[in-house]
Amino acid sequence: MHTGTTGPRRPLFLMAGSFGHAVGERLADVLTGAVTMGVDEGSHPSFWPVSDLLVLITDHSRPTLAEAVESSAYAWGVPWLPIELEPAELRCGPAVRPGHGACHRCFVRRRDQHDRSPVPRRVRERHGSGTGDDHAPHPGRARVTGYAPHHVGMAVALARAAVRDLFAAPPESETTATRVRSVNLADGRTARHHVVAVDQCPRCRPPRGGEDTSWRTFERLTGAAPVGG
Repeated sequence: MHTGTTGPRRPLFLMAGSFGHAVGERLADVLTGAVTMGVDEGSHPSFWPVSDLLVLITDHSRPTLAEAVESSAYAWGVPWLPIELEPAELRCGPAVRPGHGACHRCFVRRRDQHDRSPVPRRVRERHGSGTGDDHAPHPGRARVTGYAPHHVGMAVALARAAVRDLFAAPPESETTATRVRSVNLADGRTARHHVVAVDQCPRCRPPRGGEDTSWRTFERLTGAAPVGG
């Protein structure tokens, strides 16, 4: 587990797609001790070298890989962050510090919770820009992706800011953890948000002792009858 405050000593960049490789190689030039690994066809944590920071960089959403990276980050006690290039948005984060703040699962749930589209995101990805994982949107048809050279520079800048968040603040601080930075590729607007953990998330907010800490706590205080008898 990394305990210093100067930055990662051996970051691992897991790269998929031409955008992922371009960003990972650029980041490896500016962060000392970096290791790069292509994961275009998937990967397994047993092949990953010991690192104090995991970064997954892809040219579209890869939820299976993201779940594998986060599971490993929590098991090893190291921070991690994803960088994803979507059709209209470049997103860096959430910058996750296991044990302090929300996890990536919470980010996905909060994103879906506040999605204003009447069509669920997974359905849009399946019938529009792909399923969001390792399969093309239509059988036998390759996924269409692309990026401009300056998108690489923007991703590197966002990543360096996220790394500062993770390593400059004390490990117990949650003020800079789980931040998400993004750039709207249509109008150039930038944004920064903080992810709020989902109550009783099994990964980052498990109930203490296994009890239901939401309803039962307030039932006793308010004298309300339990739902369903």
